Amino acid sequence: MFKNSRERFMAFSDGVFAVILTVLVLEIRLPKGDQLLSTSWLTFAYAILIYIAGFSLVSTYWFFHQKLFSHVQHINGKLIVLNFYFLFFISLMPVLTQLIAMDPLSKFRSFIYGLVYFIFNIYLWWLFQVVDRMLRQTQTWSDAALTETNRQIKVVRNTVIVGVIACFSALIWAPLTPLILALSPLIRDLVKAH
Repeated sequence: MFKNSRERFMAFSDGVFAVILTVLVLEIRLPKGDQLLSTSWLTFAYAILIYIAGFSLVSTYWFFHQKLFSHVQHINGKLIVLNFYFLFFISLMPVLTQLIAMDPLSKFRSFIYGLVYFIFNIYLWWLFQVVDRMLRQTQTWSDAALTETNRQIKVVRNTVIVGVIACFSALIWAPLTPLILALSPLIRDLVKAH
């Protein structure tokens, strides 16, 4: 398609991830006053927890993105478009982080956070399957590579289930949502693999 399109594709994606991770921390508002149990400090502490969850999720998605596209040798227009939508969804993380940090006890805000996570992971699951199908058509895979790819697709599918659980937990007690999402199967799989 384009000369060096794979390198440009990956560099562009890495740049978007770097900006998202930077913006996440900029969304944290410093507390006012010096009373540790004041609303301002409690909101700040919760914002830090949300940031940790958001950072963990975004950096894990970066890792899986790298893993997914490490096998792809040629980038076509379809993959570029699919990747733009992937980056669109992940770029919502700073906005969602700010939304939930503004009112940590809001069931509605936590539900929206969980819902976007759920929708994003449905898209991610679909993206993994599309890339897997494309690779199976163009490359010969060893049994070990096929087993690993199938395992990764299963892990991503499980994140969709976690999204459903996060949505329901938001309706029970809002602060559960970011904690559940921070325990995403993607993060557990990343820790287990290394």
